[in-house]
Amino acid sequence: MNERLFEIYKDYFRLGAAVSGIFLKTREELEADFIRIKKWIEEFKKTHPEPQSNGFKMEAPKIPEGPFPDLDIVKNHFNLIVAENDTKMDAVYKSEDEFNFTMADRYVKFAKDNNLDFRWHTLVWHNQSPKWIFEDKNGGKVSKQLLEERLKKFILTIGKRYSKDVCSVDVVNECISDKNYELRDGNDRSQWFDILGPDYIDKAFLWAKEAFPDSNLVINDYNLEMRKGKREGMYKLVKGMLERNIPVDTVGLQMHINYKNPQIKEIEETIELFGNLGLNVIVTEMEVSAYADEDFEHPDPKKEYTKEFLELQAQRYYDLFESFKKESKKGFLKDVVLWGITDRFSWKNDFPAPRRTDCCLLFDTEGKPKPAFDRLTK
Repeated sequence: MNERLFEIYKDYFRLGAAVSGIFLKTREELEADFIRIKKWIEEFKKTHPEPQSNGFKMEAPKIPEGPFPDLDIVKNHFNLIVAENDTKMDAVYKSEDEFNFTMADRYVKFAKDNNLDFRWHTLVWHNQSPKWIFEDKNGGKVSKQLLEERLKKFILTIGKRYSKDVCSVDVVNECISDKNYELRDGNDRSQWFDILGPDYIDKAFLWAKEAFPDSNLVINDYNLEMRKGKREGMYKLVKGMLERNIPVDTVGLQMHINYKNPQIKEIEETIELFGNLGLNVIVTEMEVSAYADEDFEHPDPKKEYTKEFLELQAQRYYDLFESFKKESKKGFLKDVVLWGITDRFSWKNDFPAPRRTDCCLLFDTEGKPKPAFDRLTK
């Protein structure tokens, strides 16, 4: 592997990868994490019957054994990183006056030590927000005023500590509903909307501008390149934000796609839709799954990852990156981030089909380059 991937594309965009905390934690920390997970699963199973579909059975995971080649791959082939989970709100904001910066500090140090840029993911999301933040001191629903104070405190505290270390920040994540392509509301799991109303997004961006004056401020979502209605819903949202002088400057396309869909033309139309508004566009969480899974309730059966399939996937990656180069030349696309490093630790393993692995990244379970990597480096 003499070719360094990020150097091949350095004239077009930064090339990033999501890094799991597994690679930055001690064995003792991992053991403590997995004990907590096991206890949580035991408590959860007491009140929730296990789903019967797809042969699903909730089991405590095992601590993965090393060695892990992932960090060496990052050092060699990427120039941008993002934390997969460790900078989300529930990992950092522990109570009213308690912040845990341990893991975020490690990511920043790893980035600095290896000359990598660093993205912050994420400030506001309906998932992985701590339960306490939506409650008052008696365990009831928190008031709008207090929740705003807590959110502002969180954003400004993160900015005070990390603004000089962060090149871009996902300010609001996944706020467009899949049901009606409007803002996700309380009936669609967003307590932020339920308590604060729709202007929580504007306020989050205004506070983020104060906290991260030199970073790109990103609104990030999935399936924008897959669903026309969702794309139009996001377009309506950001256009209104720009008209209100809200400092959003970047749209993040998560790009959790597969070997088959969407078509390149639809991806390019999506990038150009937002680029022509004067916004930057970045790909934030990309992989190319081996499964189309058009119906998540009945996902595709596990397949063999044959040489023929891996070559098909390699061509798909090549076509995508050629398209990204074209959109970069137009001044629209700035970053491309893969959601993971090796297939072994991809979030797509077991999702949406339990016990089904995937082979969606550029490096296999042993950290060896796949045909897709070879195709991108020729």
